[in-house]
Amino acid sequence: MAWWQRKIVALLHDPPDKVLDIPSHEKRASVLMQTALRGLPDVPPTGVPEAAWTDVAKKADTVASAADRLNFPKDLQAPSDCVLHPLSGQKMLLPSADPQRASEVQAEVIRDLSQKANEPQKRFLLLWRCLEDELAKREPNVPWSLLPADTRIPDHPLLQHARVASAFVNCLPNPATLLFAIGPVQGFIAAARKTRDLWMGSFLLSYLTWHAIKVIAEQLGPDHVLFPSMLGQPLVDFWLCKEGVVTQKPSSDRLRLATLPNRFFAVVPAEQAEELARQAEKAVREEWKRLAEKVWQEICQKVPEFSKARTIWDRQLAQFPEVYWAIYKWSDTPEKIAKLFQQVTGSERFVKWLEGTKGAYEHNQGSVYAACYELTERALGARKALRDFSDRSEPAGKCSLCGERQALSDLIGQVTTDWREYEKGFWKKVAQEREFQGDVDSDGSERLCAICTVKRFAAKLVFADKLGISHEFPSTDSIAAATFVKALFEQWEKAQKSVKDLLDTISRQPEWHRIAFVGMGIPKLGRKAEELDAIGQEFIAQKLTKLDGEWLFAESYDPKRIQRAHGIKVDEENARWLREEVLRKLYDEIARPNDYYAVLFMDGDQMGRWLSGTHEGLPKFVEILHPQVRGQLEVQSNWQKVLQTQRLMSPSLHAAISSALANFALNAVPYVVEELHAGRLVYAGGDDVLALLPLSDALSAAHKLRALFSGEAKRLDKDILVEFGSKQWTGWLDWNGRKLLTMGNRATASIGIVVAHRLHPLRDVLRQGREAEKDAKDRYERNAICVRWLKRSGEQVQMGAKFFYHDHCINDTLQLLLDFADLMREKVSRGFATDLMQESFALAGLDAKAQEAELRRLLKRRRKSDASLSEEQINDWAQKLVRLAVALDTHADSDADPFDLTRPQRGIVELAKWLTFLRFLTGGGE
Repeated sequence: MAWWQRKIVALLHDPPDKVLDIPSHEKRASVLMQTALRGLPDVPPTGVPEAAWTDVAKKADTVASAADRLNFPKDLQAPSDCVLHPLSGQKMLLPSADPQRASEVQAEVIRDLSQKANEPQKRFLLLWRCLEDELAKREPNVPWSLLPADTRIPDHPLLQHARVASAFVNCLPNPATLLFAIGPVQGFIAAARKTRDLWMGSFLLSYLTWHAIKVIAEQLGPDHVLFPSMLGQPLVDFWLCKEGVVTQKPSSDRLRLATLPNRFFAVVPAEQAEELARQAEKAVREEWKRLAEKVWQEICQKVPEFSKARTIWDRQLAQFPEVYWAIYKWSDTPEKIAKLFQQVTGSERFVKWLEGTKGAYEHNQGSVYAACYELTERALGARKALRDFSDRSEPAGKCSLCGERQALSDLIGQVTTDWREYEKGFWKKVAQEREFQGDVDSDGSERLCAICTVKRFAAKLVFADKLGISHEFPSTDSIAAATFVKALFEQWEKAQKSVKDLLDTISRQPEWHRIAFVGMGIPKLGRKAEELDAIGQEFIAQKLTKLDGEWLFAESYDPKRIQRAHGIKVDEENARWLREEVLRKLYDEIARPNDYYAVLFMDGDQMGRWLSGTHEGLPKFVEILHPQVRGQLEVQSNWQKVLQTQRLMSPSLHAAISSALANFALNAVPYVVEELHAGRLVYAGGDDVLALLPLSDALSAAHKLRALFSGEAKRLDKDILVEFGSKQWTGWLDWNGRKLLTMGNRATASIGIVVAHRLHPLRDVLRQGREAEKDAKDRYERNAICVRWLKRSGEQVQMGAKFFYHDHCINDTLQLLLDFADLMREKVSRGFATDLMQESFALAGLDAKAQEAELRRLLKRRRKSDASLSEEQINDWAQKLVRLAVALDTHADSDADPFDLTRPQRGIVELAKWLTFLRFLTGGGE
C-alpha cells in the first residue's frame, strides 16, 4: 500500500541543493520528506515517514550510489565548484548560488506541488515530472539541473541520482532488468509511397513503444525506465495530463513527433518482471488491434464493400508487430553476478573490478550494474536470434507499399485470372469515396495490405481525434516548392495578386478545391503566413500554405494528367490560364520552384557501444574525478589501475545518454528542421533522425544538426553558431535559459542525404538515403556526411567527406563548402565547377602544388568581372580547396572505376564532385 510513499521518500532522500550545504543536508531532506508526505494515506499527520521507508530508501541510495560512483577511500572530500561531462570529461564551472535562498525555494516548490494531489501516485508523479522545472522557474540563479550528486565524481546531477534511487527503492532486495523491443523497424518505415506513410510508420512504432512503457509507468512509475528518458516526452506528458497530474497538454506540434525509439530498458522487481513484460507485450498488441479496428470501422462505414476483405485483414494484422523481451534477475550478491558474467562471456573483468575497488563501503549489487546490463542485452540478442516462423502465404497481387503481403480485396473464393484488375476495382471504390479522395490513387492502382492500410489512414481516422494532431504532411512537391513559397512571401506585395488569382480559380471548382487544399504542412511557412495575414484581412498567405505544392508547378495543370492522377475534370481554359499566365508571371517576376528536394538521414556513430559502456571514447575514471580528488588518489599505488579504467556503465550514465538524446530530439532537431529551415521532421528518435528539406537547406541543416549533437554549437537569435573543436564548449547547450546536456565532443554522428526529383519514387529515395548514410559510416569512416544526387536523367553522383580533418587543418568541412557556395553566388562563375570536373581526372596524377596552381588559374579565369576578388583571396581559396582535396584522398577507392561517380574517387575528383553539386545547389536545381 505504501509503494508510492516509499518512492517519494527515496526521491527526496537528499535535498536538491545538497552540495550547497552538505553538513545540514540530512536535516533539510527530512523536512522536505515530511512536507511531501503530509496528508497521504498511511502517513502520520506530521508527515514523518515510517522508519522502514527511510531504511529501504537508504538501501536504494546505496545501490544507486554504488552503481554510479567509485568505492572511494574514507574521508575523501571535494568542493562543489564544477561539474564534469559524463561522456567527454569536459569541465564546466558551477556558478555561485545562495544556499539560504535555494533552501527556501525548494521547500516552497515541494510544498506547492504536494498540495496539488492527495493521492500518493499522483503526488509522486508531480514531483518526478515537475520538481526540476519548477525549481528552475522559481530560482533560475541556482543551476538545479547541474548540481552534482557527489562532488568527488561530479559527472551526474543529484536530481538524476534521486530518480534512480526512487526506481530501485521498491525493487530491492531482488531487482531485475528488462529489455523490451518491437519491430520490424526499417522495413516498416521504408514501406512508403507518400511522405505521410513515412511519418506514420515512424510515429506508430514510437506510439506502440509508449504503450509498452505505459504498463511500467502506471504500475511502477516512469522513473523505472532508465532508457530512453521519459522526462518531457510528449506522449508521457499527454498521459500525465489525462491522469490529472499536470494541467498543460503538449502542443500538437510536439505530439506528432516520433521521439521514442523502438526499445526500452527498465529496472523492475524480479518477482513482477515476467508478468510486466507479458503485460507490456499484450498492451502493444491490443493497442495495435484497437487502432486497426478503428480504421476498419471507419472505412467500412463509408465503403461497405470493404468489409468483404475481413479474412485477409485479420490474417495480416496478426503478423505485426514483432515483440521481443529479455529479463535478467539479479543475483543477491555482486560476487555471484560477476561470476555469472565470467561464465557467460569468459571475461573476469567484473571479478577483478570487485577485488580492485575496495574502499570505505562494502560492495553491493549496484557495483556491477554494468554486468547486469550486458547480461540482459546478451539475453535479448539470443532471443532475437531465435526467429519466429509462421506460415505467411500471401496469394494474388501484392501491396503497393510493402510489396510483401496480399493486397486487400474481396477476392476470396473467387476464380479469376485477372486478379490485378479485380483488386484495382476494389480499391477504386475506396478512392472514389469523397472522404478518402487523395488518400489513395483515384484509378485504384494503389492496392494496400491491412498493415499498410492502417499506416495510410491512421493519422486521419484515429490520431486526429485521439491526440488532436493534424494529419497534414507535406508531399515531396511541397518540400521542393518550399523555397519558391518563401520567395513569394519575401516579395509578397508583388506576388499577392497573382497568388490570389491562382487560389480563387482552384477554389471555384469544388472537386478541384478538395484535392488541392490538403495542407502544405511546413511549419516555418505557416508561421510566416500568419505574420503576413496579420496585416491584411483576406488571409491569402495562409490559404496558400493550405495548397499542396503540386499546384505550384506549371506542368501539373494538364487536364488529362489531373483526370488520370486525381479522377476529376477541371476546366481546360482555367488550367491553361493558370499555367501560362498566372504561374509564368510569378516565375518571371519572383523565382521558379525547384524540382528537387532532399531527405536527410542522421544516425549516431556506435550508439550501441555508448549504451553498453564499451565505446573507446568513454572517459577514464581519472577524467571524471574532481581535480582535488584526482590529485589525492594518483599518489596511491593501489588506485593507479582503477583511475586508468574506463568509466563503467551505470544508471546515471544511461540516464545521461538518454537525457542527451532526448534533448537533441525534442529541442535541437525540431528547431533546426522546422524553425530555422522550411523542412519537416519525420522522426527524431534520439540519435536517429529523418527529415525532409528543400534542396537549398540540406547542407546547412546537416551542418547544424551534427554540431548540436555533440554540443559544439551555440543557439543565436534565429541561427546556430557552429565551431567544431572550440574550447569554449562544455558539452551543455545554452537553450532558452537552460543548460541542456548533449553527447559531448567525443560522440560523433554520420549523415546521409539523398537529393532527388520530386517525382522520383519515394521508396527508392528512402533506400538510397539509407545507403548514403551507411556509406558515410563505412566508406568515409564515420563522423561523415555522404550526399547521393539522383538526377532526373537517371545519372547518379555520390560525394562524401568527414565533418572535419584536423590533421589537414580543416576544422569544418561543410562550412568551407558552404562558404564556397556563397563565393559562387557572388564572385566566381558557376562554370568553375564544370572546368574543375573536366580536368580533375588529369589533375589526380599531380602533386598538391600543381593542383593548387591549376585551381588558382581556374579561379582567376572564372572570377566575375564585377566582383572584388583579390589575388590574396584567390590564393587563400586555392590553398583551402587543395587541402580539402588532399584530405578527401584518404577515402579514395582504389578499386573503383575512374568514371563511376558513385564511389569515392581520388581527392581532387571528389572535390570536383562536391563543387559540381554546389553549382547545382546555387543554381536553384538547374
